[in-house]
Amino acid sequence: MSEMKQISEFGTIWNAGEFDRPNDDFGNIYLDRKPFESLKNFVAENNDPGSEIESAFSYHRKKGKDYIRVKNYVGVIETRQGVFIEILPKIYNGTAENNNEVNYSRKILLSMLRCLKKSPFKTLDQAHLNSTRMPILEIFISLFLNEIDLIVKRGIKHNYISIEENQQFLKGRLLFNRQIRANAIRANRFYVQFDGFKANIPQNRILKATLKYLKDKTHSNKNKKQIEGFLHLFDQVHDIVHIEPDLKKINGHNRLFSYYDTALTWAKLFLEGKSFTSYKGKHLNTALLFPMEVLFESYVAHRLKIQYPAFNITTQDRKHYLLTDLQMNRKKFRIRPDLVIETAEKVIVADTKWKLIDQHQASKNYLISQADMYQMYAYGKKYNSNQLILIYPECDTFTETLHFKYEGENELNCEPWKFRTDNVFISKYKQIP
Repeated sequence: MSEMKQISEFGTIWNAGEFDRPNDDFGNIYLDRKPFESLKNFVAENNDPGSEIESAFSYHRKKGKDYIRVKNYVGVIETRQGVFIEILPKIYNGTAENNNEVNYSRKILLSMLRCLKKSPFKTLDQAHLNSTRMPILEIFISLFLNEIDLIVKRGIKHNYISIEENQQFLKGRLLFNRQIRANAIRANRFYVQFDGFKANIPQNRILKATLKYLKDKTHSNKNKKQIEGFLHLFDQVHDIVHIEPDLKKINGHNRLFSYYDTALTWAKLFLEGKSFTSYKGKHLNTALLFPMEVLFESYVAHRLKIQYPAFNITTQDRKHYLLTDLQMNRKKFRIRPDLVIETAEKVIVADTKWKLIDQHQASKNYLISQADMYQMYAYGKKYNSNQLILIYPECDTFTETLHFKYEGENELNCEPWKFRTDNVFISKYKQIP
């Protein structure tokens, strides 16, 4: 049975061999020597500046002890030794009655994934959100299998494909050159080319490859039994030797295969690790990681649209540029605020920041980045907006809305707001007018 561990983002992973009977907690976990070395080598091999993995982990050594720091990426990884590590968001709960921090964070992570645009996670239901025993990877596998079940019920797609075979009867078009080479002394054979209505098409080959891959990954008897049943239905589909050519063939939308879309998105995620990270090397079996900034932005936008259905809310608006190159007469440096909220009275520009700020540290600017304030100033000028909002996650050091006015600008204001991840509202103290 595989080992399962949970850790929060910004937590620390230690080599258990360097400690005497260590105990895990949500901020610190201890791996045996081999899985620790596996993860350490993975981090080292992907430590290129600017890479996704370099943004997700960092390796350190302190007082003779090795450790790996988890940054602001969440998801699931599996070492070569079969140790699964769920990396969960560091969420402020704020309620004394809910003391199970791990289960609470798992639920919030799945809720955020469900709001992620252009992803297969939209089929997550309340049962998945409330599940405390099923590992996250098993939840993902079960969602993929649900999509396969829908395909089977609607019918596994067949298509006409070109087939070349040496047959005992004439069918389709005779290939003369191949006929001469293959059947010079066999007059009763015909080397022909014809179209056959077959299930052996790229889409089905990718789904079969994913099923075979997940058969070795899952530790759920239910999932394994379901996978084995589906594989029998794909008997006529060939195994993939190289997946890239088939993935290229299915790029682009095909209405005839629209009910395959979600299953194929899952397949790419599993087979290529296409979460939001790309990595190299063979030190890990699985790495499905997601940047919290992206999850938080999608989650906030989704919640705002529910709370304010009458407003026009645009994400990643691309209307404006920062300046014009007079030599080339071209606009340069496109600006893209996370949210542009248009009401009947005004335009509000907002940016989401997955950072912990501290309302008690006024001398350190509440830990708000100066670059973020410059950025919001540019947004206000370009969008002719006098209400600018920086949205941060609520935490135990940030429970009150802050208020700023730009110096020399009578009407231009910026307010850092808190966002409760388990509620629709932005702030207890202020709503969008």
